Amino acid sequence: MKSFYKLSNQIRDYAWGDSHYIPDFLGVENPEGKPFAEMWMGAHPQAPSHIDEMGSLNLSDFISAHEIDTLGPDISRDYGRLPYLFKLLAAGESLSIQAHPSKKMAEDGFKREDNAGIPRDAPERNYRDDNHKPEIIMAITEFTAMIGFRKPADILSSFSEFREIGKLKDLLRRVENAVKIDPSDALRDFFEGILSLDEQTTHKLLDSACDISCDVRSCWDILQRKWVSHLASSFPGDIGALAPLFLHVAVLQPGEALYQPARTLHAYLDGFGLELMANSDNVLRGGLTKKHIDIPELMKVLKFESSIPGILRPEGYDSSGIRYFKTPTREFSLGLADFNKDKSLSLPSKSGPKIILNLEGKLLLKDGVSQLKLHRGESAFIPWKAESIIISGSGRVAFAGVNR
Repeated sequence: MKSFYKLSNQIRDYAWGDSHYIPDFLGVENPEGKPFAEMWMGAHPQAPSHIDEMGSLNLSDFISAHEIDTLGPDISRDYGRLPYLFKLLAAGESLSIQAHPSKKMAEDGFKREDNAGIPRDAPERNYRDDNHKPEIIMAITEFTAMIGFRKPADILSSFSEFREIGKLKDLLRRVENAVKIDPSDALRDFFEGILSLDEQTTHKLLDSACDISCDVRSCWDILQRKWVSHLASSFPGDIGALAPLFLHVAVLQPGEALYQPARTLHAYLDGFGLELMANSDNVLRGGLTKKHIDIPELMKVLKFESSIPGILRPEGYDSSGIRYFKTPTREFSLGLADFNKDKSLSLPSKSGPKIILNLEGKLLLKDGVSQLKLHRGESAFIPWKAESIIISGSGRVAFAGVNR
């Protein structure tokens, strides 16, 4: 088995994608202006990478045929597949407000929908596989996201401007009473209530929000005003446009990251980033989308806790010279390394399975027998049974691997 295999990766052109980030990064033309939303690197059955030198052979089939050699005995035993999915993500418009299930919830939901005879590619399907989907997003450009509920008191303060609008008055009163007993119940009552407002109240609320977002005297901060106005115009009639009033808005600078645990409400708003997650495509949506929304199922999945976004930066260096973002999830680990003409990096044998992506510059991989050049946007798979590899060149490379 070779030590590295160059990959060809599939592009997903979802409606929220951007027409230039990924084409510019890969150096390819996009004359039709397609919304290049994601590039998947990995072995997910919906869009597996292909191994260049093996023609039509995809990475999923290659791993299945050589499971121990590619994954190693431990990962083969624990997962039986590549446990992570690596992506480029380019948000030209907001992604849906969403959350991902825990492992047990995913297993139960997948079995339930299979038993109900719902096709796995059906638009109304919630669970497309049996896995959970914690994830980390690292900014390549400035990147804006919403993640985690604000404190109930802060939410009530933001919505105080609307206290006299329709049925919202009763909802806010219920939430105020619930806060005194259990903040978790208060968040649950608020979120379920705001998603269940009648159409007339919703339209009045959104119209008022657009007026308020233009008023610099409002109690809302500048990010709340900016994003409420933008989302309301991009998603007319969608109550999710008010999410900046109940979720935290975080702005990442290039090289910074956010970790999203399972059951956490979030949405990516704009920018270009690198995403790494457990190998799953399970999404429960709550708004800002034309795709399937299942509010009762989303309510079952969500964890109703207030949290403050923790912006991550890579810490320290391992023995190879790679800096890693610390996350608690075993299925994946995201690392970065910078190169110049005076610096190389040595990956010891049996350190895979890894996928490496060249973020900038030119890289050369050598194992004593063969070599592989990677330009910006090019990627390679390193199996567990790889020999020791020397990586040299100039620029920056990202490493996706398993958190050991």
